[in-house]
Amino acid sequence: MDNAALKYDGFVPPCGIFCGGCPVYIRDTKRCEGAEKGCKKRKCKGIYVCCIEKKELEFCYQCKSYPCARYRQFADRWKKYGQDLLTNQDYIKQFGKEQFIEMMNNKGR
Repeated sequence: MDNAALKYDGFVPPCGIFCGGCPVYIRDTKRCEGAEKGCKKRKCKGIYVCCIEKKELEFCYQCKSYPCARYRQFADRWKKYGQDLLTNQDYIKQFGKEQFIEMMNNKGR
């Protein structure tokens, strides 16, 4: 599969990861199916459960504790994949998730 042509238009998880930029989503074998299946089927228990199930929020930036220590630690791990989750949260807050997906899909093209 041509990974340059692979676009993601699914669920944006509360942490603000863009699945289309995740190495597990774009690899050729044993690809992740994105947050729609990965997060919603509880493979991502920490942030998803805290934000969506416990606090009934759509995104972490909506939390009064944002950015908490748990989120900062999680976000730091994604920098190596070229994603600044704090910046992603700011973008989603300002422009909405649909525009975020569009921007990220077009990033670097």
